[in-house]
Amino acid sequence: MSRFVTREKLTILYDTLENQGIDVLFIRDSEEHRDVNMKYLSGHPEDASLFIDIQNRQTFLVPWDYQLAKDYSEVDQVINIADYEGGLIPATSETLKKIVDSNPKIGIPQAIPYGYVQTVLDQIPDAKIVYNPREIDSLLDKLRSTKSPQEISLLKKSIEISNQLVDEMEERMTNHTDIKTELDLALFVDIRMRELGAFGVGFETLVASSARSWQIHTYPRADQLPMSRPGLALIDFGVNAAGLTSDVTLPFVIGKMNSKMEKIVATVEHAHNEAIAKLDEARFLHEVAEVAIDIIEAAGFKMPHGLGHGIGLTVHDSPFLRKKPTHETLLNNWTDTPLEEGMVITIEPGIYEKDVGGFRLENDVIITSKGPKVVTNSHPVYIDQ
Repeated sequence: MSRFVTREKLTILYDTLENQGIDVLFIRDSEEHRDVNMKYLSGHPEDASLFIDIQNRQTFLVPWDYQLAKDYSEVDQVINIADYEGGLIPATSETLKKIVDSNPKIGIPQAIPYGYVQTVLDQIPDAKIVYNPREIDSLLDKLRSTKSPQEISLLKKSIEISNQLVDEMEERMTNHTDIKTELDLALFVDIRMRELGAFGVGFETLVASSARSWQIHTYPRADQLPMSRPGLALIDFGVNAAGLTSDVTLPFVIGKMNSKMEKIVATVEHAHNEAIAKLDEARFLHEVAEVAIDIIEAAGFKMPHGLGHGIGLTVHDSPFLRKKPTHETLLNNWTDTPLEEGMVITIEPGIYEKDVGGFRLENDVIITSKGPKVVTNSHPVYIDQ
């Protein structure tokens, strides 16, 4: 495995941080505080410190597992903590001291606890910590918001398995076979994706019968409630087949619909389809979100979440598809996000009503040079009783 960041994007990172006067970017991933940028910038999966020397344009990795880092990372130097008395923290501090000159400015993202930073930097009293998440984290998010051809190729493995799971779930649910409860459906998806070659789930699978599908992210996550209860039900799942995750919501209509259910299903499908059509002509992502939200609100409903988001190394990568705010304070901090080639986003309108359940239709879309391409095959599944 190698790092996901391209050379072109790494150059953007170096140039931008140099213009901000930062000497070293400090990235850390640990069990307590995961930071996906470790994997993105170095290829190393987890549990390490990464120093990006801006002036000399080099990368230094201080991993907990040296052999793993040698196999998986793509950096200029891997530091073996066994060479340092005291282990990880002395190795981290000494590596940083070798990189920087006097009065260094060290940029840190918000994922690093301040206490850990202070422990490492105690030995460099003249260092200045630059904690500016609006600039540093936004830059990293921006770099990850568009995917390289390599990333899209890896993501397609997750997409292929997701589509097969959709087909298999539809077959089992409509034929009333072995899936009786919410837990049955969650276990089927979680186990089956591994049988089909996935690393595992991209996030904890969410299953909800009509008894509680009105919850946006159903809690508890899996239960023994029967899936056969009439109404609107759903499953929201992600497949991680090669380090990047898909994100699909498959909605079910169980039994005969009443007039309110019919209106909800028709409204969500309309919002979903019109949002995807808008991707062909929109300049900014908020324009796409507003099309779907306007349709839902015109029908007399509310959507209590954004229209979608990016996917990749995390299930909620940048960018985000939200309606442009009108509140002055929010608007002052707003930046229009242009629609760009290489983005991989979800389109997931939903309506949630406690008396009949929730209905969310979610598909993944790749923005190509020829326009948007819907790559997952989620659709309403109708189940007779």
